[in-house]
Amino acid sequence: MPAAVAGAVYCVYLCALFFLQSSLIYPGTTNRVAAVAPRVADAEWLRIPAARGTSEALFLAATPDTGAGPKPLMIFAHGNAEVIDDWFSALHGFQERGIGVLLVEYPGYGRSAGSPSEASIRATMDAAYDRIVADPRVDRARVFGFGQSLGGGAVCVLARDRPLRALILQSTFTSLDGFAKRRGVPPLLLRSHFDNLSVVRRFAGPVLVIHGRDDALISSEQGRRLAAAALHATFRLYACGHVCWDPDQLPFWDDAVPFLVQAGIISRS
Repeated sequence: MPAAVAGAVYCVYLCALFFLQSSLIYPGTTNRVAAVAPRVADAEWLRIPAARGTSEALFLAATPDTGAGPKPLMIFAHGNAEVIDDWFSALHGFQERGIGVLLVEYPGYGRSAGSPSEASIRATMDAAYDRIVADPRVDRARVFGFGQSLGGGAVCVLARDRPLRALILQSTFTSLDGFAKRRGVPPLLLRSHFDNLSVVRRFAGPVLVIHGRDDALISSEQGRRLAAAALHATFRLYACGHVCWDPDQLPFWDDAVPFLVQAGIISRS
C-alpha cells in the first residue's frame, strides 16, 4: 500500500476513534432502566448535583445493630457497561459487616443527566462524597472506595480530591493511555485518561488489588503494576475473567475482611 494511502487510512482510523471514543469507553449509557427508581429495602435514593442536571446515588445503610454512632462507608463505582441498578443486592456482604454502601451513578448512565467523561465523573464522585460524609450516620474517618474496572478509575479520581481511608481496585487498568497506545492511537486524542497508576503511587492508605487470572479485557499484569506502585498494597489473583465478582465462589471475603480490619475500617468480621 502506498505511503500516502496508508497515511490517509490511518487518519480516517484516528478520526473515527476520536469521535467514537465516548461510546467505546462508556457503553453503559445505552443500558435501559426503569424510568422511576425502584424501591430497595433499607435504602435511600439521593440526587447528586452535577454540572448538567443531577446524578443518582443509592445509600444502603449498615444492617447490624452495632450501637449508636456513625458507621464506616464504602463508596462503590461500577464497570463501564453497568448501571447501579445491577448492584442493588450484590453488596449486602458489606452491610452485614457493619459498613454502609453508597452506589454512585455516572452522568449519562441510568436515570442520571449529562454525559460521561473523566471530568464529569470526577465532579459527580466529589459531590457524592461531600453529600454523604455530611450525613451523621457516616463516620467520615472510615470512608473507603471500591471500584470495579472503569469504577477503579472513578474511585481513583475521587482519591485525588477527597480523603479516603483505603482503596479496593478490582479488574482495574493502569490508565486508558495504555489502551490507546496498543491500538496505535496517540493518548493526546483521549478526552478521558484515568491515570490510576499515578493516583496509587501517591495514595497514603492501604490498597487491595484484585484481578482475574483469565481477564481478556484488562490483563492481570495491569493489576500487578497498580499493586507494585502503591505504598501499601495487597495483590490477589483469582481464578476468573474480567467479570470477577462472585464472593460465594471466590475468596473475596477471606481477603477483604483482614484488609478492612488492618485498615481500621472494621474491628471484626
